[in-house]
Amino acid sequence: MNMIFPAIEPVIDEKGINVEKFDELFNKAVVQYPDGFFAFTFQKPGETDTIYLFVVNGHPYGAGMIEKGNPTFFNVKEFFDIFSKHGTGEIIYYKVERKLLQCILIYFSKEPTQKFSSDMVDMEKVMTSLETAGSDSIIALKSGNRVEFSISLKGRLSFNFFTEPSLADEQPRDALLVYIYSQQDPPITLEIFNDIRPIPASDAIHPKTELPKSLTEHYSIPPAPSLSAKAGVTLMLDNKVVGRFLISKPETIIGRNPGSDILIENPGVSRQHALIREEDGRFIIEDKGSANGTFIENEKITSRELKDGDRIKILKYEMLFNIITAKSEDEEAETEKTMYIESAVVKEKKVVTPLLKLEDGQEFKIKSSITTIGSDENMGIRLDGRLISGHQASILMNKDGIATLSCSTKSLFSSTKVNGKSVTQQALRDGDVIEIGKYKMVYKAQ
Repeated sequence: MNMIFPAIEPVIDEKGINVEKFDELFNKAVVQYPDGFFAFTFQKPGETDTIYLFVVNGHPYGAGMIEKGNPTFFNVKEFFDIFSKHGTGEIIYYKVERKLLQCILIYFSKEPTQKFSSDMVDMEKVMTSLETAGSDSIIALKSGNRVEFSISLKGRLSFNFFTEPSLADEQPRDALLVYIYSQQDPPITLEIFNDIRPIPASDAIHPKTELPKSLTEHYSIPPAPSLSAKAGVTLMLDNKVVGRFLISKPETIIGRNPGSDILIENPGVSRQHALIREEDGRFIIEDKGSANGTFIENEKITSRELKDGDRIKILKYEMLFNIITAKSEDEEAETEKTMYIESAVVKEKKVVTPLLKLEDGQEFKIKSSITTIGSDENMGIRLDGRLISGHQASILMNKDGIATLSCSTKSLFSSTKVNGKSVTQQALRDGDVIEIGKYKMVYKAQ
């Protein structure tokens, strides 16, 4: 099934393409549009089907497809396997705004915490419950093969991705309710996701890693010889799970180097900090001469055989080691899928909170990835004044701490200026002066 998403734009559309030509198309697409996805549509007996390759920062992130009406998320290699198996087909690359791409990835890779039909609930009460909870969430609204999204930040509806352009003039909460009440026949299926942090496929290529010359060849390499025993590692920080890894190679590297199998981006972790080696069904951990050491149960080690349940410690990180016991092939495959399909990059950053400072000394901290500015009561930064639109502008903060001022093109009153010039979109730098109506605000990146 080919899904229809709002606000995506096809930039490449080629028919009769085989996998040998994919590298050329990939490089052509991601140079200009590093965030998006490929949709490969191919013929099956009596029907057509579509498989997706998701791209983040110009690097393969994961793959997915719709099976029996349900989205599934899997490794990048499977995209190339299916592409190769089915020969030729149509391939389209869609460029996608980062927030929408996050919604799509969550929709494919996570299980919703709530799922219901729009004709079975009072949506006003649902919205109130989200506001009371005060957490971040994504709402997927499905009708047939069309899926649209809303993003709630700290319980407040902040962003919508709808096909209907007229709803762009409405406040996010109002637009969502109008959309739902106007689509009652047939009713919409709503899914609410509270875990909105995407996790890449286990064979994704990290954005800081140089891409191979040929992705097709890279993902066609035969798998390493199977191990005589299998194990997994659960990586935790502050008692929270941040990644799960299947030990699937004779040697598994733990370190700060982007090529590490278990990557921990922390200056105190050595580039090649430690490795786990399998020998005849036994798993040995070795410290690779790291500056800060490797510990098991608070004892510093250089080399030791791992036992089921051992806890490996590197700085503040803890890795729970588990042996995967022998099961039937079906049970084992399901265990790997449910327990160790996730991988994660753990990255510690200095916490920096930028802010806007008004002339009267009032300060507004930019804590959210989207901060709305306007005269309406539900704005993140509320500015009084008849010449200020209800939603005048937003400050969008990406994961690298870069802020962009995005201004409403629907404003009928004051324009938004940065350093005296009217703008519709502007990357912000420390010290920039934003003018809206009678207000002047200095952006402090701190």
